[in-house]
Amino acid sequence: MEQLKKICFFTISLAKGGAESQLIKLAIFFKRKGYEVVIIQAIPQNDFIKILTENKISVQLFKYDTLKGIIQLSGFIKRNRQDVIISFMFGANLAARLIKKRFGIPLITSVRTSNISKFYLVLYKFSYKMDNYTVFNSHFALEKFVSNRIATSKKSLFIPNAVSIAESNFSRPRNDIFTLLSIAHFRPVKDYKTLFRAIKVLQEKNIQIKLIVIGNTFGLAWPETMIKELGIEQNIRLEGFVQNPQPFLEKADALVLSSLWEGTPNSVLEAMANKLPVIASDIPSCEELINKGQCGWVFRLKDEHDLSSKIESLISLSEKEKEKLGNNGYKYVLENYSEDIVYKEWEALINKIK
Repeated sequence: MEQLKKICFFTISLAKGGAESQLIKLAIFFKRKGYEVVIIQAIPQNDFIKILTENKISVQLFKYDTLKGIIQLSGFIKRNRQDVIISFMFGANLAARLIKKRFGIPLITSVRTSNISKFYLVLYKFSYKMDNYTVFNSHFALEKFVSNRIATSKKSLFIPNAVSIAESNFSRPRNDIFTLLSIAHFRPVKDYKTLFRAIKVLQEKNIQIKLIVIGNTFGLAWPETMIKELGIEQNIRLEGFVQNPQPFLEKADALVLSSLWEGTPNSVLEAMANKLPVIASDIPSCEELINKGQCGWVFRLKDEHDLSSKIESLISLSEKEKEKLGNNGYKYVLENYSEDIVYKEWEALINKIK
């Protein structure tokens, strides 16, 4: 019987986000299968302490943007030589490439977005050939990186995000007021301002609507200020950071995502896995999920009037029509994004490396 590999995950931080959540779920899968797993992070924030402790997964902190951190990291790698490194996000990918060059450990990098800064782009052009494999969670990003010559087609592959699928026979309570859910931290790329303005448009048309927002505000003042200035305090509830959004997914009527760009949005997948219709911005990853899943609509970027129109159209559907959208999305993620399917692809990949 072949001995299971020792796997080292590289990430910048373990602040809860889409990429970090996927890394944690993958690490837990390998740990439960009997692999030896360690996670290395560069920034001390860790929103997954409880679940990592429960699964006995070691987390090591090395500030590898400093000389001292690089020396400490190199010493750790030398003492605890791993069989494969899996890195998530651009900064961690570059650090992992340095480790590969120094120690010759096979490397799988993971790209979670199609947008790369000029700084990272320059470094990527010099180092991308070092990867044994590069995993993309969207076809659009894979094609873009290959065409821009910062990934090679022979060593690049698509493995989708994994999503936990709800039981197929669960029942959803009916809300007196149509309730939208948005799951995203308050970063500029999430474009909450367009979403808030869309809620204002609906309010002015006397359409009853409630928006529940799950996401860290990072102490920013503008969200509450903007909500008050628009006079939509009764329509929006900011929940802040929530470790487990599942109870909100089970009670909402639909999910909305107003992002300017995404890799593969976990919140959309989670909504589909919970039979929720989806309205999202017209970007490649969202458009692909919604069109293939036939579970909702996309709206024009930064266009609150188009967004409000899509929301209004969804509200006007019959319960049977809304249920059909939810069931369509559920079937699509069940067949393409369920954890069993995705993790088998990851395990097959690491076992290709000799």
